[in-house]
Amino acid sequence: MKTQVTEKGQWARELAVEVEAARIDDAVNKALRRYQKRLEIPGFRRGKVPLRIVEARFGSSIRGEVLGDLLPSLLEEATREAGLRPAAPPKISQLDHEPGGNLTFTADFDIWPEIEAEHYENLTATRMVHEVADEEIGEHLEELRRRHATEQAVERPLANGDVLVADLQRLDDSGLPVIGDKYEKRHILIGDEDALSPEFEEALVGMSAGEERKIRFAYREDLPNEQLAGQTAHFAVAAHEVRERTLPELDDEFAKDLGEQFQTLDDLRQHLSEQIQQRWEYMAQQRLRSELINQLILKNDFELPDSMIDNYLDSLEREQADHDHDQDHRHSDEERTQATRQLKSYLLLESVRQQAGVEVTDEEFAQFAAARAGVQPTDLQNAEGLRRELEDQKVIELLIAKAEIKEEKV
Repeated sequence: MKTQVTEKGQWARELAVEVEAARIDDAVNKALRRYQKRLEIPGFRRGKVPLRIVEARFGSSIRGEVLGDLLPSLLEEATREAGLRPAAPPKISQLDHEPGGNLTFTADFDIWPEIEAEHYENLTATRMVHEVADEEIGEHLEELRRRHATEQAVERPLANGDVLVADLQRLDDSGLPVIGDKYEKRHILIGDEDALSPEFEEALVGMSAGEERKIRFAYREDLPNEQLAGQTAHFAVAAHEVRERTLPELDDEFAKDLGEQFQTLDDLRQHLSEQIQQRWEYMAQQRLRSELINQLILKNDFELPDSMIDNYLDSLEREQADHDHDQDHRHSDEERTQATRQLKSYLLLESVRQQAGVEVTDEEFAQFAAARAGVQPTDLQNAEGLRRELEDQKVIELLIAKAEIKEEKV
């Protein structure tokens, strides 16, 4: 195999490839013999058709199939021999081959950018420092109490804090039922902080079991669902039952009910404090990482080939099981911006890793894998990705060690 590389731009390359005729003919002959064994035509027994007849009748199509099967491996071999790493699948052009002659073709593609990160020392960033307050622990305890509340049917009008069990029937503007838009025996907590419409809940207060009301209301303006936010609705509500909620006492028995590891309420408080602290530390680390990477990108200005960005986004889409990949899908500017940042981050961190000689030992990886997945690294299907994650973590630790970090209490 002969290769010749021509630079067409900063990252664009044209690769001319020539493959000896003997290699192609050998592959074609093997395919002809495989086909011969299966072929059955009038006048010949199965597998006994002369090879010259097989070649005369089917040689052209068989040769085409062989070339189609060979091209991917030939292209991979050619790029490897030329020392090139395509950033996206190459496009083959100018393919030329005649029986008995050499195969020649040209491939056009962008290569992975070769980046040498500069100015990765003395970066500046902020680390959030948080001290867990009693009020935070108290809020989490109240949320636990609400989650473990008990309910009991009562013979009185609905009040704030109660649960109403009711059928909801959507009505149109004229007050007639909308067919197919009925919700039976829904449980509605009155006074819920996450209520879709406080106005709706207020209109329910005072209802009793067996009572019906028609209610017009507006959904909250700040709902994530833009189709509902601020919109008005009209429902008929038929109350089945009013249920009174009772929150458990905040004592040692409540803590014991939540888990064997809690013997006292103080044990539960300590556990919640540690959980809150861990969440803050995780957020602080993620923010610190993001700041350092942003600076690294700003201090190392370079462009990525468009094909690399498109290929990255296409790969993400293919990995999403609930997404039908559309070859004609056009990526939004926001998607391309995020992809560009991810790819630049990868290239720069890899460059820093190589320059600084950051390595992951087998022992480090085994400990990291066991902690993350609970299994041995040899059992992991995605061991390479996990190793890469640990390498990135060690590079970030290096950047932090060389950076000027200011603490900010939050």
